[in-house]
Amino acid sequence: MFDLTARKDILVDIPPNGLKGARGAQEGIEAVFHELAHAIPKYGEEAEIHPVVYQRVVDATVGIDALTVEEARLEKALEVTRESKARLVNNREEDLSEIGAKALDKGTRGKKPHLLAHFEKTIEYRSRIATKAAATRKKNEAGAEESTSAQSNGGNQEGAGG
Repeated sequence: MFDLTARKDILVDIPPNGLKGARGAQEGIEAVFHELAHAIPKYGEEAEIHPVVYQRVVDATVGIDALTVEEARLEKALEVTRESKARLVNNREEDLSEIGAKALDKGTRGKKPHLLAHFEKTIEYRSRIATKAAATRKKNEAGAEESTSAQSNGGNQEGAGG
């Protein structure tokens, strides 16, 4: 489980496009942190850098690091959730196909035609994938024939012009 209560003070729900134009960290930021850790205590007052501004940088960095850890955990959880869902959908589809196949087999070869009526939607659902695949194959074959025909005609025209 994921509980972001500890991060509630830094979590913000921003409206769509609310981050348009927002800045991101640049290369070399770690060197800047190192420099500021040494320069601010010694020279911050002389440079008129208010301590609150630097503390916000430190606090933001701690928050960013914490949210980066949470983000990685949530991404992994989302990945596992999606994969688990896909597996369950696949297994369910295979089971539905098996139910439809058994009902069809018993209804036709088992000479129990009344089963066909009771499992009509399941049998039809099962056959959709095969029907769609056959239509796609037929379409692809027709496209390949047209392509071959066009190449043949194009080849004859080129030969006639030479």
